[in-house]
Amino acid sequence: MIVAERNNLIPVKVLINNSKVHLELFESSNGNLFLSSTATKPEGIVYYATTPSLFCAFLENLITLQTMFNAGPSVFVEISSNNKTALYSRNDIDITLKYGEKTIKQLTNNCPIEVW
Repeated sequence: MIVAERNNLIPVKVLINNSKVHLELFESSNGNLFLSSTATKPEGIVYYATTPSLFCAFLENLITLQTMFNAGPSVFVEISSNNKTALYSRNDIDITLKYGEKTIKQLTNNCPIEVW
């Protein structure tokens, strides 16, 4: 699955919205999962594909946000900033997520979240 144009994604739920990170779940018209979160390098909002198994591992506190991002099924991501929106290949650029080294419990200060 490659990254869908973010304008064609259906918002499902804002999972986290705090001073650390904004993490939002989207779905494509054919049921694929996508997330958006804050990137620090390059700066902006990054839209990327994930799989149900990676997403569940993140929700179960087994992997960090960056690990989920790095293991995503597509090398292509879209990064939107104030100046531009561009498609990037993760093979050509290192992308660092803001607080990406944290697990879901660390990002939510150990408060449970409802996904659905």
